[in-house]
Amino acid sequence: MTFEMDAQSQKSGGSGSEKPAVDRKLGDEWEDWDGTQEGEIDEPKGRFILLATLVCLVIVGLLLAGAYLVQPRVSEWSPSLQWTAKVLFFGLLGAGICCYGLLLLELLTSRVSLLPYRWSEGMVLWLLPKAVWAGGKFGLSRDRVANSFIKVNNALTRSRRKRIQHRKLLILLPRCLGKTTRQEIRKLTDGQPYAVSTVGGGEEARNVIRKERPTCIIALACERDLVSGIRDVALHVPVIGIANKRPEGPCRNTHIDMEEFQQALQFFESAHGRRGPEAHPYS
Repeated sequence: MTFEMDAQSQKSGGSGSEKPAVDRKLGDEWEDWDGTQEGEIDEPKGRFILLATLVCLVIVGLLLAGAYLVQPRVSEWSPSLQWTAKVLFFGLLGAGICCYGLLLLELLTSRVSLLPYRWSEGMVLWLLPKAVWAGGKFGLSRDRVANSFIKVNNALTRSRRKRIQHRKLLILLPRCLGKTTRQEIRKLTDGQPYAVSTVGGGEEARNVIRKERPTCIIALACERDLVSGIRDVALHVPVIGIANKRPEGPCRNTHIDMEEFQQALQFFESAHGRRGPEAHPYS
């Protein structure tokens, strides 16, 4: 929906108060935008890692506190049941801590991958809303935490370099991309065996993915659209997300770091996957 308001429609309830006009077509994730511009966002992946680790520590603390509180009831069980309950509790807790430790190793190196991909990606997706909540407590906006999360997702994708197949690369562009940036991307992709599509939001992107059935994706969009798309497809198709820059706010004349885009292209082009035509990238 295009928001174009004249002086008459800007007034509400006869009070004479006016809302700022939004002179652009907003994407699905920005329909509640109030006109506030946050400025350029470039958060390190360590920001999300710190928030996720804090969340995990809180969860472990709550589990231990819960175990302490129910200990009097457990002590009334038979010795064999007590032993079984303790082994299960501390075994599962220890396994969870070990898995998170291996995930941290993968994220920090972007090379060592000891966990199945679905486990690693599933953990960071599960932690995402909790990290957003924790970030809010420290004054970090949803978009800043999401920007850091996108870098974490990219690190997981890069750590699977040898398992990625570059058979069909799909490049998704936002409709708000500025003309100059769009021309630079066209120069890099013209004559190459890439599928390039401009989409206006999450639903259009999902339709293109279903149609093209890519084996890998480079997605350019705002943090909100990228997070939505990563949630939908990253467990099945490797994705590198590149968050756009919004000097005029969302959904208008955005641009990207072209060096980051070229690095993403080079990464997929140098992938070492050598499987049969029916193999899944992360099978």
